[in-house]
Amino acid sequence: MSGTERRTTRQLFKEWRSGDAQAGQLMAQQVADWYYAIATSRLGEKRGRKPCDAACVAFGQGVVDITESRKLVPWAHSLIVEQLKGAGMRASDGDEPSAYTARNRPKPLLVDAREALPDEVALLEVVYGADADRSSIDDMAEPLGGNPLGILKARYAVKRWLRDNRSVPFEVAPKEPVLDRAPLPLYEADRMASSAEESQFEQWMLTDLDLCKDIAEFAHFSIALRGGLPSRAEVAQARAAKQAAEEPEPPTDPGPSPAHAVSRPVDTGGEELEKKGGGAIVTIAVIAIVVLIVIGLLAAIGVGAMFMM
Repeated sequence: MSGTERRTTRQLFKEWRSGDAQAGQLMAQQVADWYYAIATSRLGEKRGRKPCDAACVAFGQGVVDITESRKLVPWAHSLIVEQLKGAGMRASDGDEPSAYTARNRPKPLLVDAREALPDEVALLEVVYGADADRSSIDDMAEPLGGNPLGILKARYAVKRWLRDNRSVPFEVAPKEPVLDRAPLPLYEADRMASSAEESQFEQWMLTDLDLCKDIAEFAHFSIALRGGLPSRAEVAQARAAKQAAEEPEPPTDPGPSPAHAVSRPVDTGGEELEKKGGGAIVTIAVIAIVVLIVIGLLAAIGVGAMFMM
């Protein structure tokens, strides 16, 4: 995710339309971060990669035709929604490790958190699961601050515990949450009142890139919660089986070594890219957008091939 640029996407759009190429690049980065947060929250990092990249390319190709800043965000949002439709819209379950889960599966981590924070995790399980009704959620949320603020507080409490006790690299986990973000867990749990409300929330995300980071880094945990968590016994059994599978084989006599051993190069590029997490995906998408925006800028302001960046 990108840094602390204070200008809004609409402001950057206006400056880009006036001929500021750097504003166009910053706008591209903000849109890519936004698309990444939406796609990853809905589908996870792997499944969300293709629709995110496709929406970024569509944005870069079409933004030159947008002339009014008020139309920019609804139009840009329609691009990612269209790509998500073809990818399944929203994952109902998952246990995918990523850079944002410290390369561990999120469900066992949440089970660990449940022992330390039983009320908070139990509330999140009910909210993110599909079976509970509104009254049950209200009852469980009441001791923690009510619905929806108590749910948001529980979510951040779990994030802080995972950060402090399981080295999960969360950057957004305030003790006092921003009240405007109270609907956030309902969005992640697919419990918005309507598709129009969900669309409005996603468009509002673009005005708060810290919120985009918050959503992206918790995405795999929210997807894990949607499908339900295993019991402590099931987690212990799975960990024991994994440990047994990873135990080294007893040494054997390798026999005589070849006279001239040949060492083959190992391609670690894909592994290194995976280690970097979502930032690498967003960077690739941004490159595509920036190239297309610069091309579009040339056409928009009528400069020729002598234009220098």
